[in-house]
Amino acid sequence: MRKPKLLELDIVRGVAIAAVLLIHGTSTPRVELPLGSRSHTLYFAINNLSYFPVQLFVLLSGLVLFYSYYDKWTVRSAPSFYFKRLQFILIPYLLWSCFYYLFDQWLNPAVKVQFSFSDFVSLLPWAEAGYHLYFMTLIMQFYALFPLLVTLAKLWRPLGRYLGWFGVAVQIAVYLYGQYAEQPIPHGDRLFVSYFALFCIGGSIGMNYERLIGWLNRNIWWVTGATASAGFVFLLLSLQAQYGMRLKAYEFELLFNGYPILMALSLIWIGRHLLASAPRLSAVLSSLGAASFGIYFIHPALLGYYSVQMHAVPGQAAYHLTVWGGIALIATVPWAIVSLLKRVKGSWLLFGK
Repeated sequence: MRKPKLLELDIVRGVAIAAVLLIHGTSTPRVELPLGSRSHTLYFAINNLSYFPVQLFVLLSGLVLFYSYYDKWTVRSAPSFYFKRLQFILIPYLLWSCFYYLFDQWLNPAVKVQFSFSDFVSLLPWAEAGYHLYFMTLIMQFYALFPLLVTLAKLWRPLGRYLGWFGVAVQIAVYLYGQYAEQPIPHGDRLFVSYFALFCIGGSIGMNYERLIGWLNRNIWWVTGATASAGFVFLLLSLQAQYGMRLKAYEFELLFNGYPILMALSLIWIGRHLLASAPRLSAVLSSLGAASFGIYFIHPALLGYYSVQMHAVPGQAAYHLTVWGGIALIATVPWAIVSLLKRVKGSWLLFGK
């Protein structure tokens, strides 16, 4: 029997993609405005407090995969899983990589647009055709790993029971290796092991979703309080780092992973609450979440073009209008494009499923 769709997750995705847009939309004023000014502090706070979507999307991937497949999984499910899942992510990745490979050249007037197949192919393994596409390499790695992980969890029950802790242990081992090795792991920020705890914690949640909801209903006040506290501490430490204070590696790792995990738990509960009490707001956020994959692909192109065309002097009112105009642009236009094209047969080639 097919499990019911978790409608609240589209709301979570909607909030997460909005945070992505805020990160990218406020990245320029975070750099351009003078350190210590009120405007810089505001944009810095918005930028840092929004620093959870990639980790949250990884956690959601683990949650959805284990929720959907764990109970009915057999080894014979692996070929159909690979065919179904990877085609819906690999083809859009290749198409958008090609687009950004050419678009970024076109955006630079000093560069002549040309296509070198060997150059393009060399950019694909680590998603270097676009600054935002590294997330695709992460998800493809987790999709490739999932059949092995879920098979082991089915065969060896303790692994399934303690999957989240297993992921934490693996990621701590990778962190320690990176700290004490003579050289860092190449492309470490784009390897699944750097996000393994998040994926496994998501998987553990997916296998025990109803139990989690019951637990959240009893503990939501301290969970949301801990979420706000973690975000505030991350913001304060990041601000202090701007003035020369050194943020220790383990402190960053704890906040890098802990803040998004707490945010995911809080948003899942909030999403369920909104579905029951605020249907109109739920519909808007759900629509945004359903379009999030396409918005993720499209918005950097719009933001790049907008940034080239629109200029304002930092500190003036026009500067803030320009910044927020850009954020409004990259939110509304991709959302509208995806919503329209989703009705067209074959749109999965661009936006997946």
